[in-house]
Amino acid sequence: MLTFCQWLQALSWARGIRESLSLYPWLYTAHIFGFIILVTATSALNLRMLGWGMRDQPLSRISALALPWAKAGFALQVTTGFLVFASQAVSMYNNTAFRVKMLMVLLAGANILLFHTAAYRGAGKWNERGATPTGAKLIAAFSILIWFGIVAMSRVIGFTAHS
Repeated sequence: MLTFCQWLQALSWARGIRESLSLYPWLYTAHIFGFIILVTATSALNLRMLGWGMRDQPLSRISALALPWAKAGFALQVTTGFLVFASQAVSMYNNTAFRVKMLMVLLAGANILLFHTAAYRGAGKWNERGATPTGAKLIAAFSILIWFGIVAMSRVIGFTAHS
């Protein structure tokens, strides 16, 4: 994996990002905006699933509004995250906080998969009964915790990247 990171970081476009006085900051800022969009959208949906907000709105309505934004934020994060990573792949590979963040991203992905394949399938019935099943509430609580953990690890990376 280290060899791949060395190769990736040595590519001319990755070096260009790293050496640019404006491109790297713009990409990093876009990455942060991706976080903001994703975490806001998923938090709104998760808080509704937990019954902590928008209880008068059917989950299907909140989902229809939030999921497109979450997908857009995630796409922005993945794209900009890869470009930022590529520009300093070796130092990120060696950064424990980055590795923890990537593990948390994998856990978030597994949680999303669990949500869509198991919990969300019965969401139409939740609207009728007005209550979210316990399993779906656990998925929502884990989602909030893991995404805020990812944001926290992103900040830790910034403090440990050059040490």
